[in-house]
Amino acid sequence: MATPYSQQAPLRVKCVGSRRSQKALNFTSNNNIIDVGEYKVTTLSALTDGQTWYTSIKNGSDPEFEEGGSYIIKNYTLSKQYGRQCIFLNRSSRKFKTSPLAITEEAERAAKEVLCPPSPFVTGEEQEVFSSTGYLSLQGTIEKVQVARMTRAQYPLLDLSLRSGIKLLEVTLWREEALMDLYVGDKVEVSHLRANIRPNGGGKFDSSNYTTVKIVEREILEAVLTIIGVSEDNDMLILLDSELEDYAVPSHFYHGNINDLVQQLPITLKVQHIHHRVLKLEAVDTTEAAKSLDTAEDAESLDLIEAAESLDLIEAAESLDLIEATEAAESLEVENTEA
Repeated sequence: MATPYSQQAPLRVKCVGSRRSQKALNFTSNNNIIDVGEYKVTTLSALTDGQTWYTSIKNGSDPEFEEGGSYIIKNYTLSKQYGRQCIFLNRSSRKFKTSPLAITEEAERAAKEVLCPPSPFVTGEEQEVFSSTGYLSLQGTIEKVQVARMTRAQYPLLDLSLRSGIKLLEVTLWREEALMDLYVGDKVEVSHLRANIRPNGGGKFDSSNYTTVKIVEREILEAVLTIIGVSEDNDMLILLDSELEDYAVPSHFYHGNINDLVQQLPITLKVQHIHHRVLKLEAVDTTEAAKSLDTAEDAESLDLIEAAESLDLIEAAESLDLIEATEAAESLEVENTEA
């Protein structure tokens, strides 16, 4: 039986760079709240002999090879599945540092692309954009965002509509990217997307293991509210103001008893919010109930103006060859669901 793994002749290579990857192994869902169960950290190194690029993955934060170093490797195993050239070292492998290996700039660039493949920006208006086989990036304004949900394979996904120029594009974020706090009106840059055709003939974009989501601009509003009603919904405290508008506040912001709060309504609060989702609030009233909602001292930890970029994620060594298959299966699953 043929195997994608084989022993190779000694190889002389240069390490052109490494990247640490933190990948969620599983996800949990409790009361409709999705979170990461546990992570696994691996480090990917990009190598080249001047003609061919290779990758090496090691568990943990320390790379197998030093960036800029040249090596002679013996008794390694090479995997060629899915067109990848991945070097695996074992107990019998030998790795020797050697004199610098001269390689061309083009060879070094090609090897570095395994760490971060090219992903040009598109608008969605380009001809044949949805037949592209490479990675693409989008920039635009979120016009619609759904609630993250779990697939049958127990991976979270998040559907959103992104306005890019005159086009309204459908984007699905998978895994960790699906757990980002994104809001209507956010201007974002989303990298390394895969363009796909739906069964109904429409086009859509799916995130990949390299995808990052960067919030370029976010509008945060400030208001002084007179609160006349209060309710609880899972992990949220819902405040009703005198204009009968709802404002969602994480329940851990409130340090008192909700019944005590009800007894002292109405109260006045100063809030910062994004589309009625409260990021920061402080009491204008001096009542005990209002004070218990005062989170001004925690403002720094609640301020979401600077949203963290998503980690670029790559599968661990034992599942490296399944990255593309997993992406294809996930994309097929959501398409079948929509069909």
